[in-house]
Amino acid sequence: MTLQTQAVLAAFLERDAAELWGFELSKASGLPAGTIYPILQRLTAAGWITSRWEEAEHAQGAGRPPRRYYTLTTEGRARAVHALAEGAKKRASLSRLLGPAEEGA
Repeated sequence: MTLQTQAVLAAFLERDAAELWGFELSKASGLPAGTIYPILQRLTAAGWITSRWEEAEHAQGAGRPPRRYYTLTTEGRARAVHALAEGAKKRASLSRLLGPAEEGA
């Protein structure tokens, strides 16, 4: 799993069951929209997240186009927690193997 996908999953988990839209995920993860939307498509296809469109009347009242909201599924939440834990373990192992960074390197 890429670090970018892990960043998106972490954004979902940090907001604990909240519905999030693409731009909000972009801000939370620090990733550009062009990176976020393909990740959201893959996570949707895998069943980790679901999406719904905001009601047009609500968006019009706010003077903007409707947002597409994304939510982690129950299975997606469990898999995200596991994937982030595994990613952290791998990064820690790699850090131990590489040792401390040399100054000026």
